[in-house]
Amino acid sequence: MNDLQIEKYRHDLAYLRAMAEQTIRDFERFNYTIVFKEELPVSFLNFQLQLAEQLTAWCKFDAERIPGLLYHIDIPEHKIPARFGCRDTYQLAGIILQRELIKVILKNIIQVELL
Repeated sequence: MNDLQIEKYRHDLAYLRAMAEQTIRDFERFNYTIVFKEELPVSFLNFQLQLAEQLTAWCKFDAERIPGLLYHIDIPEHKIPARFGCRDTYQLAGIILQRELIKVILKNIIQVELL
């Protein structure tokens, strides 16, 4: 999927909520607890800002586990920033959320095709 195909889903509340849930599940497998504030408006940007903040803390204290997490989430190596994104956690959060959104989109496409 290219950025243009994904763009329409970045504004769909149902897909964004599903993306957040997928992100929480993937991070839980690595014993990272993701907390997205429910009182904030649902938007890709809000999720990205919140995830970046949490990634910053993990990069300071647990950076050696980040590569395994990125592999589990299925981030292509060529998209991983230097030092596994710890220099720019905002960019890394965007990459992670984009991949999580793609997972949700593909899952929904497969479900529709099976019907």
